[in-house]
Amino acid sequence: MVRDITGWCPAGFSLCFLAGVFFLGCPLRTEAHPAHAKPVNYPYVVGFERFHSSLDDDDYLAGGGLILLNELNCVSCHEPPRSLRHLLTGVEATNLKGVATRLDHINLELMIRNPRFVKRDTVMPSLFAGPDRDLKEVEALKQYLAAMTYEVPEYPRGDIEAGRSLYHRIGCAACHAPEAGYRPPGIPENAEIEMVGLPSVPMNLADLYDLNAITHFLLSPNEHRPSGRMPDFQLSTKEAANLAAYLKAGPDLQLPDNLTQALQGDEPFARDESLAKIGKKLFQKKNCTACHTVPGEKKRTLHRATSLAKLPTDSEGGCFSERPQGGAIPFFGLDTVQKRAIRATLERIDKKDGMALPNLLDWRMKKLNCYACHERDGVGGSETSREVYFGFADDKAIEFGPWGNLPPMLDGVGARLMEEWLKGILSGRKDGVRSYQAARMPVYAEREIEPFPAAFRKYDLMPKERVPRDATAEKGRELFSEGGKNCVQCHQPDPDGVQTLPGINLQHTPDRLRFSWFRHAVVNPAETLHGAPMPDVFPDDESGKADAAAIWKYLESLRD
Repeated sequence: MVRDITGWCPAGFSLCFLAGVFFLGCPLRTEAHPAHAKPVNYPYVVGFERFHSSLDDDDYLAGGGLILLNELNCVSCHEPPRSLRHLLTGVEATNLKGVATRLDHINLELMIRNPRFVKRDTVMPSLFAGPDRDLKEVEALKQYLAAMTYEVPEYPRGDIEAGRSLYHRIGCAACHAPEAGYRPPGIPENAEIEMVGLPSVPMNLADLYDLNAITHFLLSPNEHRPSGRMPDFQLSTKEAANLAAYLKAGPDLQLPDNLTQALQGDEPFARDESLAKIGKKLFQKKNCTACHTVPGEKKRTLHRATSLAKLPTDSEGGCFSERPQGGAIPFFGLDTVQKRAIRATLERIDKKDGMALPNLLDWRMKKLNCYACHERDGVGGSETSREVYFGFADDKAIEFGPWGNLPPMLDGVGARLMEEWLKGILSGRKDGVRSYQAARMPVYAEREIEPFPAAFRKYDLMPKERVPRDATAEKGRELFSEGGKNCVQCHQPDPDGVQTLPGINLQHTPDRLRFSWFRHAVVNPAETLHGAPMPDVFPDDESGKADAAAIWKYLESLRD
């Protein structure tokens, strides 16, 4: 990834005159946990980072600008053209319910003043970093948000080493950075682990939350982050506690003594109800509700600013400014490549000969970062250097190679899976069939995954085939057995759903797969299964098709 990284330091000389204390430099940040990716000095948008760089021509970069306009939530203020409204729906930011339980009043105030002061790579813009900042308004907003607390159970203290192992087995390292120097089990001592090359999603949560708050977040991330950008890995309480312990294994964020004293003072934080009422009005006035969900308040998307189609593309001010302007203009701290991408989009956004729009499926996969794990039509997939961090749950599966530990390719998945089954997998209602893999399919909020099944079906049409009437379960049982084609060597369709062999569990095959795809996979596995270690034992002719139909009937009989 080639990147132009230029721009303004969020905690630089001009903006560090806080609460009457003037100091030079940025806060002293130490590594908060062993797998902490170095934060970048611009808003980090994963769908843009992986697929776009300064080497792109403007026509291609304009597609990345679309991603930025959506993920930075520019469309909450700037109305998109009608032709793009199906793509540019914006992002629902962090649910502020319980925010004062997760953040202490120091970090709460810092996030209001200038989010990038605490989290340099945040997509949240600053409204109070400009020269006209009003610290009384900051205090009022803090008082309003400080009332948003909830009861959090006291979770058990986790085990750091168990958390480290879990982090590097279930798929966390697909998006976040693997720990430098960590060697997954089974790696030969003389084998060199390649450094990751693609950008990693920075993980600043451990800097701000205490151990208990991180555990609570990991157990229900979709509740806190309704956008689905951090999905739910369905952790047990013990697993969440272990993972939280690992993420807090390093020292916390350290602020210079003079700044700490200026914010804390000699008096403990005291609630002020009159200021909280002012803060509530400010929260609406500043249009914070365009992004954030607040208990008791309706989310409102108000296009208060100039529409996207009418925005000037040659301006260096507004949201493109190098420094905070103040007033109602948010400061994002965009870098050179991001500005170029957005300008390229705005130049083409409402023209008949404009940019080539992505299909909805590709668009949604980039937004939710599905490509971090899954490849589809030659796009995405786990970075080669990260493949070692996907674990094998069963040692027998090691002989399968990448098929034994990596998430499946999604080529033709709409032709492969029944829509209801796919919906169940995405929402966590259906168990996976690859129990030999340690990696987990995360669960997303219902509204985020609802369009996927139909979209996959639309783009992966396959002619429907009927199961021949003369196919019998008895013949299928013979073929499946050791005396037949020996499918039982790898597959064990146990009526109780217990999988003890290293192959895909076929117990729910008739409910999960479409017969036309299943038949094709049986007689032509090399073409259909992309490198799976499935032997080619059925002829690709009428007899092979008849055998595949018989096995299908046998698998259907297991449901009775």
